[in-house]
Amino acid sequence: MCLNPGDILRDRYRIIAQLGEGGFAKTYTANDALGSPENPVCVVKEIPSPQSSDPRVLQQAQMQFEKEAKTLKYLDKCPRIPALIDRFQEQGKFYLIQEYIEGTPLNQELISGKQFQESEVIDLLVDILSVLDFVHSQGIIHRDLKPSNLIRCKKTGLIAVIDFGAVKAIGTLAIEGGQITQTRVIGTDGYMPAEQWKNQPRFNSDIYAVGIIGIQAIAGLDIEDFLHHKKTCELVWRYSTDDRPIVQISYQLEKVLNKMVRYHFHDRYQSAAEVLQDLRSLTPLHSPPPKRRQFSRSRDRLLPLAIAAMTAGLAAPIFLHTITPKTCLLIQGDALSCGEEILVTTSSPRSKQKGVEEFAKSNYQSAFDLFKKSWTEEDSIDPETLIYMNNAFLQAKNADYYTIAVAVPILKNPDGSVVNADSAKELLRGVAQAQTQVNLGTIAANERNKSFPGQSFLEAKAIGKGLRVIIADDANLKTEAIKIANALVKQPDILGVVGHYASEMTVAAVDIYDQNNLVLVSPGSTTEELTEKHRKIFFRTSYSSQFTAQVLAKYLRSVGKKKAAVLYNPGSSSGSYFTRDFKRYFQDDKIGKIVRIRDFDLSKKDFNAQTALNEIQRTGETAIVLSPDGQITNSLNKAIAIIKANRDRNWIAGIWVLYKWRTLEALSQLKSFEKLVVSVPWHPLTSVNKKFPEQAQKLWGGKVNTDTALAYDATIAMIKAMEMQQQPSREGMQKMLSNQNFMASGGTGTIQFGTDGSRKNPPTELVHIVKCRKEQFGLAFVPVKYPTAAAAGLKCD
Repeated sequence: MCLNPGDILRDRYRIIAQLGEGGFAKTYTANDALGSPENPVCVVKEIPSPQSSDPRVLQQAQMQFEKEAKTLKYLDKCPRIPALIDRFQEQGKFYLIQEYIEGTPLNQELISGKQFQESEVIDLLVDILSVLDFVHSQGIIHRDLKPSNLIRCKKTGLIAVIDFGAVKAIGTLAIEGGQITQTRVIGTDGYMPAEQWKNQPRFNSDIYAVGIIGIQAIAGLDIEDFLHHKKTCELVWRYSTDDRPIVQISYQLEKVLNKMVRYHFHDRYQSAAEVLQDLRSLTPLHSPPPKRRQFSRSRDRLLPLAIAAMTAGLAAPIFLHTITPKTCLLIQGDALSCGEEILVTTSSPRSKQKGVEEFAKSNYQSAFDLFKKSWTEEDSIDPETLIYMNNAFLQAKNADYYTIAVAVPILKNPDGSVVNADSAKELLRGVAQAQTQVNLGTIAANERNKSFPGQSFLEAKAIGKGLRVIIADDANLKTEAIKIANALVKQPDILGVVGHYASEMTVAAVDIYDQNNLVLVSPGSTTEELTEKHRKIFFRTSYSSQFTAQVLAKYLRSVGKKKAAVLYNPGSSSGSYFTRDFKRYFQDDKIGKIVRIRDFDLSKKDFNAQTALNEIQRTGETAIVLSPDGQITNSLNKAIAIIKANRDRNWIAGIWVLYKWRTLEALSQLKSFEKLVVSVPWHPLTSVNKKFPEQAQKLWGGKVNTDTALAYDATIAMIKAMEMQQQPSREGMQKMLSNQNFMASGGTGTIQFGTDGSRKNPPTELVHIVKCRKEQFGLAFVPVKYPTAAAAGLKCD
């Protein structure tokens, strides 16, 4: 039932006339009784309720309407987007009240056969993309850019963008297969790229639509005049017919337009800012274009099926569903990979090498088979192989998926050879385990077999789509961390990043993620520097340096220590903040005293452990607090040297960095470790979640450490945030994770984040070293509440 002139909504909006009607909504002009005298006219958008009697659908529609309406409110800062005045529900329908922008729709300018001058097209594209750049910076995809949704403002002559698509989706909700789903794709034929037809719009889906509009303007074409190559599905628009000569256009502008409308979204421009940069460097029509083949419809048989389909208005769905787009940039040597190259090169078995070669060629089924062979026959505990196997599985199955990245530290020599990838592997194990659980959720119970790892014991996590993981190597270098961050934020399909690991790498890169609204969940960064300034995108599953400082200070006071000396790297953010906080907590009652020594700097090349110990022992019964950095310098080895040289004379308390097999190996010749404790965020023997360490041990063939558990938790937090959204987006991820009601069940227990992104009530454990003949190096870390290996339940005989 339509609204009629004179009808009044909410005792405020008097309908003037119907303005338009589409497949998803009707629009009207109205007088706003409370509006300003200068602009009393507004636009009323009426969106029907979903055609379903299921109350769950209506509830979801109401939630989505509120969400999308709030999203539109973020755009009020731009004068070329109609301001949102009001929103409400009435008589089973949803209403948006927006500012009325007086002007002429662009479709009245794009007349078939009329060709714009090249300079006019450049101006038009810059005009539209300037608005689009702002829209995308707010984490919003328009989804329905077309000439009728672009208004040439009467007052300014500039283009205004109207009618954002996401809010209209609420009328398309229904129950299918027991789940709420969107039954229709939002968008308009001819202006939607391939991924949007699959209901997976990205930021550069909007760029595709703008490119189509630019081509219409320069070529004077109607949408039905566009062709698609039958093999590549790429757009064909520079051709001549008997009644129309080929378009004369500079090669530079043609190149920009073609890149805007590439079929594969990874081959297109990745941001509006990139297109604007190229457009602003153009000088119209000074360099002649290369010669192109001409053909006549009357005698050339090129693309007969495409022409026939397009004449019938069917070309887009026919071609856009026949080829699956690439899903990775597939660039060798860029320190990013989702399967096309091996990054952790400490082990490169033959089947895995062949697998990455096939992946790089987009032969995904073959790649999956080879990765599976490598997993079963060569290295069944290699997390990189498992991640690549997951990614190839999704591609071979042509499954829908979400994408995250994980940034890990792979330490290298100057010649590029890997020195140490231990931490990288531990982190990847946690991510791979969570990813596998999600992708198991995409396999029907009757399809399950032994071809996919973990099916017999991992709990499947069905979230509606699969999960793809891109591995990034920051090499534990600030310069590389910055490069990685800049590369990841430019890929709009990436919804979040697990990482970085070391605090220094995270500090170096975090503002890049923040500026691009890409959430970063770190499993290892503890420094308070990350939370002193509010960053809406930063979260961590580990505890903070302040928290561990408090734990260690409290423990040392509990064993009667009144003096302590701190050895650390003053150039390290985590070390500096930990030392500051430890001193504060240890001296809190003015009884504890910090002993200052000259040789405290673990990062110094000439640091001598015995010299430092001699200085400390001259001060009496002084506890030693060790805070080596996370692999930035050689300070871990120097801290271990202090423990060895101390020989259980002074109490030593250390931070989580000491919780390494390297520590156990180095101390294996000592007789006693009774005066050594290390603070860790989690230990499998006291895990709140008992299933996680059991399942992890089965998957990885042995015990997992804290790095794996916290990386698993970071991934689980992202998965939960995706699950909570109808259509996950970067902005949605940030909102879900920062919501004070957010809660996820991880490997280390309940995951919740405070207002600064730090973990609420983080798990913690104090561990010490016990002897156990059957453990590696004959030693094991166990919680201090277990005085012996037997008490901890370890089988040592």
